[in-house]
Amino acid sequence: MITNCPVIGIDVAKDFCFYAAASPNGTPFLKPFKTLNTKQGLLCALEQIKKVEETFRSKPVISLESTGHYSARIVHFFLKQGFEVFLINPLISHSIKNSLVRKVKTDSVDAFELAKLLFLQDFHPTYIPSDTFANLKILTRTRYHLASQRTTLLNQLVAAIEQIAPLFPKVLNPASLTALTLLTTFTSPAEWLKEANQQAILLLLETLPRQGKIYGKKKYEALLECARDAQVTGIDLTAHVTTVLFYANGMLFIDKQLKTLDDQIDEVAKQIPEFTLLKSIPGIGFTLASMILGEIGDINRFTNAKQLVAYCGMDPSVRQSGNYVGTKNRVTKRGSPFLRRSLYMAATTAIRKNGKGSLVNEVIYDYYQKKVQSKTRKQALGAVMNKLLRIIFSVLKSKQAFRVITPDEQVQLYQKSQTKAA
Repeated sequence: MITNCPVIGIDVAKDFCFYAAASPNGTPFLKPFKTLNTKQGLLCALEQIKKVEETFRSKPVISLESTGHYSARIVHFFLKQGFEVFLINPLISHSIKNSLVRKVKTDSVDAFELAKLLFLQDFHPTYIPSDTFANLKILTRTRYHLASQRTTLLNQLVAAIEQIAPLFPKVLNPASLTALTLLTTFTSPAEWLKEANQQAILLLLETLPRQGKIYGKKKYEALLECARDAQVTGIDLTAHVTTVLFYANGMLFIDKQLKTLDDQIDEVAKQIPEFTLLKSIPGIGFTLASMILGEIGDINRFTNAKQLVAYCGMDPSVRQSGNYVGTKNRVTKRGSPFLRRSLYMAATTAIRKNGKGSLVNEVIYDYYQKKVQSKTRKQALGAVMNKLLRIIFSVLKSKQAFRVITPDEQVQLYQKSQTKAA
């Protein structure tokens, strides 16, 4: 809660911002003004803010609503100028805007309400990640979006290829490099049946999967059978062939971009010691570790595991009124959605068996089995995500690699720590 300095509230739009100043006692100061989000506009806003600073002999703090990439540049600018910036969650700012009796909704009013909000509630200044963490966050989010686009393209490719060769997905995985190379080189079932293409297709099926000549011959025979079937069950239209070619080329292009991104992510992640520690947790590999680290940032900004759980949005909501106490409370989901998705993937991996048939994480698996006895599978998986978050907090905070211990060993370690503290 701000009590001894002026506040500048900023209502952010794409091309301009409205600024409103509040004195240290929360009353309006200066007339709200508008400037463009250009060099000249931002420098003009700084001159007006300096007038506030000179009047009250105190450096103002900045309050603005989080509006995605629109507000990111404004926050970055004022942080570079040495201002303390408070980025307000829209859920909070909208509630204060709706508290007025009169229905007045203008940009200047919104700017002052954002300034006044700092006098009413306690907020933490905007966290400034290091360049390494910031780069990792941007790269991993970009990778997530590209991977989502690849999934969409894959679904479209499968739908298109099933129109001309329904059995193809049973012969080759449409997402594999082998299938994509085949579809971009020999685009139709008629091409697969030509004797002139036999040696080239055989060589492709032998080399790309790296399974040898027997595997290649077997797949080629299955491909010929698929092509013969397509002559009866498929739709022989050039538009379908063209569509398959476009989607397959699109997936090959995205795969190259993902490979480039992975190399850059690896270079950035190697600069962070916690990256190796995070990968020591069973169920968390290269992609998930980099995404989780990018979203969490510096673990020292969290004093306890509960704060990290709340930041992720995995803390349970509370419903209580009078004698009523809600028991079916969902998680808040008001934190980072990218972090939650990563934890979901890590949790589903941790309760599975690996390729050799052994459990990925025996302790997490046992924990899941106990929870599933009294909860639904979805609720039990949520509990596993919560537990993984606490493990992540412990590993990053202690700077020690994860090791699997039984609940009894955990109790013994706790008792030893209590004895040392005494």
